[in-house]
Amino acid sequence: MSDEFNTTGKKPVEYGCQLRDFSLACEIASLACIIHDYENILTRDNTRNTVLNFNSNRNHSNQQLLVPLSSFDNDSTIDIDENKNTTISFERINYTLKTNNSILSRLSPCKSAPVRQILFDISGVFRSDRQTYEGEILINRRVRPPSSVYRHTAAYVVQDDIFSGTLSVRENIVFSANLRLPRSMSYDERLERVERIIQQLHLTECADTRMGTESQRGVSGGERKRTCIAMEMVLEPKILFLDEPTTGLDSSTACSVMQCLRELSQQGCTIIFSIHQPRHSIFELFDTVLLLLHGHTVYFGPSTKLMPYFINQGIPHKENDNPADFALDILNNVNSDLTAVDLHIKYRMSAMFVKNEVIVIGDPYDEEVYIVQKPDRSLLSDFFYVSQRTLRNAIRNYALLTWQIAVAIILGVLTGLLYYQLPRTTDTGVQNRLGCIFFIVVNQIFSTATALEPFIKERALFIHENVSGYYSITTLFFAKLICDLLPMRVIPSVVFSLISYYMVGLQKTVAKFLVFLLTIFMANVFGSAICFFIAASMSVFAVALIVLVLILVIMMVFSGFLVELNSVFSFLRWIQWVSAFRYAYNVLVINELRDINFCLPNRTDVCLVTGSSVLEKRSIDHKSNWDMWKYFLALTTIAILSFFMSYMKLLLIKKKK
Repeated sequence: MSDEFNTTGKKPVEYGCQLRDFSLACEIASLACIIHDYENILTRDNTRNTVLNFNSNRNHSNQQLLVPLSSFDNDSTIDIDENKNTTISFERINYTLKTNNSILSRLSPCKSAPVRQILFDISGVFRSDRQTYEGEILINRRVRPPSSVYRHTAAYVVQDDIFSGTLSVRENIVFSANLRLPRSMSYDERLERVERIIQQLHLTECADTRMGTESQRGVSGGERKRTCIAMEMVLEPKILFLDEPTTGLDSSTACSVMQCLRELSQQGCTIIFSIHQPRHSIFELFDTVLLLLHGHTVYFGPSTKLMPYFINQGIPHKENDNPADFALDILNNVNSDLTAVDLHIKYRMSAMFVKNEVIVIGDPYDEEVYIVQKPDRSLLSDFFYVSQRTLRNAIRNYALLTWQIAVAIILGVLTGLLYYQLPRTTDTGVQNRLGCIFFIVVNQIFSTATALEPFIKERALFIHENVSGYYSITTLFFAKLICDLLPMRVIPSVVFSLISYYMVGLQKTVAKFLVFLLTIFMANVFGSAICFFIAASMSVFAVALIVLVLILVIMMVFSGFLVELNSVFSFLRWIQWVSAFRYAYNVLVINELRDINFCLPNRTDVCLVTGSSVLEKRSIDHKSNWDMWKYFLALTTIAILSFFMSYMKLLLIKKKK
């Protein structure tokens, strides 16, 4: 290693181990992993010269040693040997976590949150917040490039299968290829790569089967996992991270997934992943094992020597014991009284450690390389593919679309039956019209709460795809707005308006009906915007629903129908200016009452009450057309501000991968 990466002033001594096909390492392969007592990480590699680099000149102090990234910019590239796998090196990695997340500890201005160190000067592979780990990360013995470049070279498959359930296996993989591969590749070339990956991962039989949703059955668990792997393999990455790829799979399916990974490693891809208690047949695939206990390295060597090594340490064992179970028992301190420090010291004093230490790494690779660059894609192209998938999701989500229309029909018929053909009389005509309009505004805004759960479910998918470099936040936001939120509000608004308007018996003119329809549509848009904002702010549906109801109820109270706003305390009166219910209610009331007269019940020729007098009594400006449209403009402004807050929240959302 060159001296430019040494911040201690001393020439670091590196050691490594030769890897062959498939290797076991620690479970810090991903951001999603939270390390508690012990971790297992697995590494696959088929290159005889690939080395995991370590530094034996370790300083056990807490001196901060950050990853130097100043030599890279946004247009950085990373050199990778085309014929060899990629080497990842980690130097003096330490990792700390905050252990107290209570409200009091957050509010206290004097007391800092206590921290717990869970990794101690070990080597491994992981991606995390740069503020929480110390050490150097090298790729091909060079400092790791920024994430904007690195994420197009390394791929990551999360533990939970993340995909679009309404798309087929092939459509999900093609979506990944279209958004992540450079424009220099033609569409036919991208499809050819997709088909090749489908064959490699044995997905041919289910390629045209939809992944499946909660209400629609899809592919099996193993096929889901292999699809997620395929979506990352379209990049042909030199490094592939996986977080427990066998989680939730039966033993047969788990073996199938691992065999696929083995085949990929034999084709030149360095594969690193964590696994939970592998069966013996899976463990036999591993070449090298790295075990951690309480953040300390206790073993790093061939998998075939794992049991002999610990047996020589005096740890009892049983015949025909599964090596993976044997290792877990050691880490759980089942068969031995040795502590983590004891095991770590024994490893440092072992011949295995000495052998690893003498394998000194040379200078950075100088072989012929090819350049991996960030894909050169246009925003228009990204918007097209994201919009295409958004429309497919909206159309294929039959249950949600059907129930939205069904709810619009039910509410329209219910409104029409409750207020059927309202008379223009002073006894019931005035009050029932006001009550009908208020009921319409309330049920239309509250009915948009159905959009909350789909937004929250898509949150994980958005974070994963954004971090993986599929698309930008701006692309997703406008695709969601134009192809989902607005179109899905049009049909329910039209259906409800056509049914309720004429059943209730409101003024039957084209102009007034169009104003009614436009206001209903904008009220629906506002409700969707609020749901979008809350879903971007909260990941728990129950909490998000409570917050949504709280906001809407407060706005509803200040609509001007339930309480006289001038009688409210002055320090609460300002809420009326942010109440979408008030603005929608005022628009519809002005539209209906401004040009209408109300007569006596028994004397229809005597009309003593005018609609204008009712509006004046309720302090609603109505004399000019602007008085009505200013309320509509205010409603539109609140909806736009809600969308803007949603966009800003998406920009600020904490993305972990």
